[in-house]
Amino acid sequence: MLVSRGEKVLIRLSAALLLLSGLLFNLFLGGCAGNPGLDAYRQGDYCGALREFRDEGDPAGEFALGVMHYKGEGVPCDSIKAAACFRRAAANGHAGAQYNLGLLYMRGDGVARDQREAARWFRLAAVRGYAKAQFNLGLMCARGDGVARDHLEAARWFRLAADQGHAKAQIYLGGMFARGEGVARDRREAARWFRLAAGQGSSEAQVYLGLMYARGDGVERDRNEAAGWFRKAAEQGSVRAKAYLKRLDENSSAAL
Repeated sequence: MLVSRGEKVLIRLSAALLLLSGLLFNLFLGGCAGNPGLDAYRQGDYCGALREFRDEGDPAGEFALGVMHYKGEGVPCDSIKAAACFRRAAANGHAGAQYNLGLLYMRGDGVARDQREAARWFRLAAVRGYAKAQFNLGLMCARGDGVARDHLEAARWFRLAADQGHAKAQIYLGGMFARGEGVARDRREAARWFRLAAGQGSSEAQVYLGLMYARGDGVERDRNEAAGWFRKAAEQGSVRAKAYLKRLDENSSAAL
C-alpha cells in the first residue's frame, strides 16, 4: 500500500490551487508580454494601462481589463465586469481568459455558480494546451464535477498537464498509476511521476516518494533515500514528513 489509511492520494479540488486572485495575476503577466499596457501596469500607471488595453480592443486587451477589474487596479473591484471581459476574450480564443472564466463559474464569482459551464471553459483552454486548465479538467473528470466521472479522461488530462511540467498533475497522475485508476496499475510509473514532482520541490510528492523508498514499493527499498526525501519535505514544514523521519530515526526497521 502506498500510503497509510487516511493518507491516500485523493482527487480533491484544492482551495489553494483555485485561489483566483493569485492565478489571475500570473496569467496577466503571461498573457500580455511585450504589450504597452503591460509596461504601464508594471510602472503602477493603472490609468495608462487601462487606456492602452481599452484602445486595443483585442482578446489580450480584454483579458487584461478583466484582470484589472477583478483585482481593483485602476478601477473598483467588480467581478461581474471582470467576467464580462473574460467572456469577450474567451469567445475569441484567449486560453487564459477561458481558464479564468472557468474559475469564476466554479466559484460562482461574478457569474452564477455552474460546474458544467466551468468544465466547458476549462476544456476549451485545455484543448489549446493550457496546463492549468488541463489539470482542473482532470480533477473534474476524476470527481464527476460538471462532467461524467471518467478516470480514463482524468488520466488523459493529467498526463497532458504533467508532460508540461505541472507538478500537481504529476502527483495526481502518479496516484492514478499507484491505484490503477484510468491507467494500468504500475508502481514504478507512479514513482517516476512522484519523482518529477518531488524534483520541482513539491513536499507532497517528496513524502510519497519517501514512502515508496521506505517500503520498496515501485523502487528498490532504500531507507537513506527515503530519509532524504522526507527531510526535504520536512524542511518545507511537512508535519507528515517530520513524523516519518522520527519513526525512521527511532527504529530503522519500523513499518511506515
